[in-house]
Amino acid sequence: MFTRFLGGVTACLGIAGAVVAQQPAPAAPAAPRSTPQSAFPTRAVSTQLPAAPATLPQGTMAGNALTGAPTAGYAADAYGTCTADGCGPAKACASACDCLCGPPGRAWVSAEWLYWTGRGQNSPAFVTTSPAGTPRATAGVLGAPGTSTLFGGDKLNDNFRSGLRVRAGMWLDDCQKFGVEGDFFFLGNSGQGFNVGSNGSQILARPFVDALGNRNNSQLVSFGGSPDSQLVSFPGVLAGSVGVRSSSDFIGGGLGLICNLCCDPCGRLDFVYGFRYLNLRDDITINENLTALAGSNVPAGTRFLIQDRIRTNNNFYGANVGFNYERRFGHFFLGVRPTVALGVTNTTVDISGNTQIITPQGVPTNYPGGLLTQSSNIGRYTSNQFSVVPEIGVRAGVQVTEHLRAFASYNFIYWSNVARAGDQFDTRVNTNQIAPSSGGAGPALPAFQLQRTAYWVQGVGVGLEFRY
Repeated sequence: MFTRFLGGVTACLGIAGAVVAQQPAPAAPAAPRSTPQSAFPTRAVSTQLPAAPATLPQGTMAGNALTGAPTAGYAADAYGTCTADGCGPAKACASACDCLCGPPGRAWVSAEWLYWTGRGQNSPAFVTTSPAGTPRATAGVLGAPGTSTLFGGDKLNDNFRSGLRVRAGMWLDDCQKFGVEGDFFFLGNSGQGFNVGSNGSQILARPFVDALGNRNNSQLVSFGGSPDSQLVSFPGVLAGSVGVRSSSDFIGGGLGLICNLCCDPCGRLDFVYGFRYLNLRDDITINENLTALAGSNVPAGTRFLIQDRIRTNNNFYGANVGFNYERRFGHFFLGVRPTVALGVTNTTVDISGNTQIITPQGVPTNYPGGLLTQSSNIGRYTSNQFSVVPEIGVRAGVQVTEHLRAFASYNFIYWSNVARAGDQFDTRVNTNQIAPSSGGAGPALPAFQLQRTAYWVQGVGVGLEFRY
C-alpha cells in the first residue's frame, strides 16, 4: 500500500511538472529607455529577451523526457489524463493513434493459478455391506434391512483442485484496434479411490438388479461363516477385496481475434471471436480379488480376478464470440469477459470387462465381462452432439509497475451434452452371462444406451500479467 501511495504521488508530481514546463515563460522586464543613437556612435545592443516558447518540443511531454512515451497507462499523456485519482477529460489528439485506449503495451502474457471445482459425475452404488447374521438372500442387497452403501450412489469428482491458465496476445496495428490472443488452461486430475477387504468375517457385496427376476440382488465379495447361497457369478463362501477408482480431467483453450468497439483514456470494450476447444475425460474402474474358502462349492483356494471399466472422452470444437471490457481507476482495474461458443461435442465411450479364474493349482482361465460389463455392452461407442459453451470471467487487479499487473479472478464455464462415465453403468444384469457363463437365455443386459448431461466448472484464481 505504501509503495502504491508513493507511486501515485510521484505520478502526480510528474504530471504537475509537465504542465508547469509547458506554460509560457514570463516576459523579461522591459529594457531601460535607451539613449538616442546619435549620442553614442557605437553599435546598439538590444536588451529585450526573446519570449519563451509556448510549448515544449515534441519528445519532452510528461512521461519519458526523451521519447514522450507514457510511463504507465494510468498516468500518461499519450493515454489521456487518467490519473491516480481517476479519469479526467482526454487531451486533444493530433491523430487517431495519439490517444491509445490502454492498458499500455503492444504485447502481453499472463499466468494464472486456478482453484476450481467441477460438477461431479453420478454413480450407482458400487459396494455395500450388511451386519453380521444377515441372511445370504438379502446380504448387501439395496433396500434390504441393514444394507448400507460403502461407496457410490452419489456424486464423484466434485472436489476443488488446482490448475493453471496461460494467456498471451498482441496488437497487430499501431492504434491497438486489432489484435490476436490465445489461451490454454488445465485442471489437475480429480481422483477418488476406495478399497475394502475382509478375510471372510465381514459381509461385502456389489449390488445390481437381477434382470431375470427383475429384483435387486448382489454379488458377494466376502461372506464368511455362512452356508452357500445364490452368489451371482459363482456360488460359495468367499474372502476378498474390492477397489474402486474414479478420475476426471478437464482442459481447454482457444485462439481468436480482437476488434476494438469503443474506448476512452481509461477503458475499452473489445469484440472477441475465434475458435474454442474443451476436453473432459472420466474413468471409473472396479477391481475385485476373491478367494474361495472351504465352505464354498468350488475348490477352496480358487481365485477370481474381476474388473469392470468405463471411460468417456468428450471433445468440443466450436466458434467462440464475446466481449472483453476493462475499466481502470488510477492504479486499479476491473474487467469482465462474457463469451459463448457454439459447436459440436464428439464423445467416445469405452466399456471393458474381464474375469480371470485361477484354480488352486494356478491354472488361469480368462472370460470376457465382469459384473456390470458383459458381452451385451462391452465395446467402443462414438457419437456427435451439438453443444453450447458459455463462459463468464471477472477479474480485478492493480498496476504494480509500468509493465507488471497483478489480479484476482472468478470464472464459470458451462458445457452442454457431455457423457460422464458414471452415467453409462447399467446395473441390470442377466446373471446367465456372468463368468463362467451358464449359457442360459435372457435379456441382453447390461445394455449400452448413451446418457448425456451438462458439465460446469467454476472457481477463483490469482495471476500476474506482463505487458510490453
